[in-house]
Amino acid sequence: MFYSIYRYAVLILLVTTAGSLTASTTYFAPAAPPQTAPAARDTTPPVNAEFRMTAPEPGPAPEIQLGDFEDFELDNGLKVVLVENHKLPRVSYQLFVDVPLHMEGATAGAQEMLGSMLRRGTSEMTKEELDEAIDFIGANISTSGSGAYASTISKYKEQVLKMMAAIVLDAQFPEAEFNKVKEDTKAGLAQQLTTPDAIADRVRQTMVYGSDHPYGELMTEETLENIDLAAVKAVYDTYFVPNRSYLVMVGDLTPEEARTLAEANFSSWEEKEVMVPEFDTPQRPEGIKVAFVPRAGSVQSNVIIADPIKLEPGTKEAIRAGLLDIVLGSSFNGRLFANLREDKGYTYGAYASTSENPNIGNFRANANVRNEVTDSAIVQFMYELDRIANEPITENELTLAKMQTAGNFGRALESPQRIASFALNTVRYDLDRDFYPEYLKVVQNSSINDVSEVANELIDPKNAHIIVVGEKSVAEKLAQFASSGTVDYYDVNGQPVDMSDMDAPTDVTPEQVLNGYFEAIGGKEAAMALENVSMTMEGSIQGQTINQTMIKTNDARMSSQTSMMGILLADQRYANGKGMVKQQGQSVPLPDEAIAAMKDEAALFPEATYLTMLDSITVEGSEMVNGTKAIVLAITKNGSTSREYYGADDMLKLQSVRTQGPQTITQSYSDYAEAGGILFPRTLKVEGMMPIPLEMQVTEVTVNTELDESLFEME
Repeated sequence: MFYSIYRYAVLILLVTTAGSLTASTTYFAPAAPPQTAPAARDTTPPVNAEFRMTAPEPGPAPEIQLGDFEDFELDNGLKVVLVENHKLPRVSYQLFVDVPLHMEGATAGAQEMLGSMLRRGTSEMTKEELDEAIDFIGANISTSGSGAYASTISKYKEQVLKMMAAIVLDAQFPEAEFNKVKEDTKAGLAQQLTTPDAIADRVRQTMVYGSDHPYGELMTEETLENIDLAAVKAVYDTYFVPNRSYLVMVGDLTPEEARTLAEANFSSWEEKEVMVPEFDTPQRPEGIKVAFVPRAGSVQSNVIIADPIKLEPGTKEAIRAGLLDIVLGSSFNGRLFANLREDKGYTYGAYASTSENPNIGNFRANANVRNEVTDSAIVQFMYELDRIANEPITENELTLAKMQTAGNFGRALESPQRIASFALNTVRYDLDRDFYPEYLKVVQNSSINDVSEVANELIDPKNAHIIVVGEKSVAEKLAQFASSGTVDYYDVNGQPVDMSDMDAPTDVTPEQVLNGYFEAIGGKEAAMALENVSMTMEGSIQGQTINQTMIKTNDARMSSQTSMMGILLADQRYANGKGMVKQQGQSVPLPDEAIAAMKDEAALFPEATYLTMLDSITVEGSEMVNGTKAIVLAITKNGSTSREYYGADDMLKLQSVRTQGPQTITQSYSDYAEAGGILFPRTLKVEGMMPIPLEMQVTEVTVNTELDESLFEME
């Protein structure tokens, strides 16, 4: 492999530097004050000291004013809801299509793609013309697989609703736009399948709901390939009907205006009957089931504990579940956060939440924890879940949860989209019209016993799914939590995996793998004939663009410069047994082992070196790397073992895993493309050197160019 992120401190330095670019990096202590005798201290308590020791009693819950709320129905069955508010000259529209639960089968994901296709052109305007018209008046229109949302100032309320109606009712689905949407969807899915959090959530869906329930059905690479324009149109034609839809208007509109606008833009929408399938309600498992997704080289485990729950919208139980979320873990003040982060130091954050749904809701608790404490973290999760399910919360916890709920609800009222959702829920679920206006009164009147009853009903740590995505070696420690005593293995799509298929292959040797790699990239002879390779890369840290240039030569010299915002952050060089690293112009002392590592990094293709040390290399096994089966080579050198992962089918390198002190550094390689007759990876992702992964995109590769020899000079 031509390039990698260096193992000795460079990126750690970059991360710490990135956080300080906008502030001075030099700090001065304030001048010491003149030495004078201290004044006598008055220790008499202030008159109101006792008053300050006791927090005031909370006042009565405020009365919530959502605005005048009216609704009516058009002849075609479209239900229209108006929340009248003339304080600001703004209006928003939400068209919600209540698509019933249904299985998409071989074309799972078609409804999601429909959301992207809706805004791609009407019979009168192309996508570009729509974008220009919307931007010109400063409006906003977005679409999804269940409708559209728009907002604008009052001046353009007729124009914007007309455009939104045309986007939904007069969608043309151009073939060229579909091809773009499909490519974008492929890229998004590929990102999901390589992101541990997304993988864990995908598997959670299949575990909690089952793959035979619409909530547990996933878009996969296979189903995405099956989706054509006809499949997307079929979803639209079948489910986008007025008699299952709601139009919510919020803002500077009168009832007369609302009715006129709704009829003018939506009365021609034709009513149609829609079949509503029935599905069995997902149930909790009997006992605890542990689902593990092996992810080679993971430096942390992504843990989710989840269950389906019955939690109806618009109920007091749903409101009290919100209080429960806060106490347990939806914020920094939650028990999980205090235990797993503040007390144990296992994670940066641990959280829990309940989700209401008229069909079936869900409970989840989650955290990303270090590999070595995965089992200990789950012990603490189960402890906290058992405690809150079976013991009353404290008065102080309840008071803080009520205060936070009131603050969150107040902020929600500032959003037209949230107000629209409140109005929609009221009509869609046939709630009492006072449900949201009285929301905070229910919060304030909720008792410890009320919240404890909800906790006992919704949380059952003895019957739950534990989903973990992480390094395979972690799995054996998790069998203790499973009622069956065994861990079940799954792939990124939530499908069972037979781990016997991951045993070390007996029909391949390290030499065959390494030679297969060279053949895959263009041939060993051609690779070794390269005189030099130059590469330019770009990534992002904390929202700032990071640029890196790197040059390597066939005589094992290397020069790399990394910059951000025009500032040279790091300069790294190696030649003839000497190494140099500078951070922002300051030399960094390098121990002998760091220079030895730089020598290894300077090699154009480390595989050439590996072929000279075959006695120190073994085929360790097979593992899945981002959905691809890979052969694992364990390479022992200088007393430490690193692992290289090569695609079992094509032998391209997919990943490298090395240990650097207490850290495990994982580098992933993808998107191979040709330069000078050799394939080079164009995407590099490194994990383990910092709290967040860093992805670098190669923007240019050149070979056998005339080099500036000064780039290899060292002081």
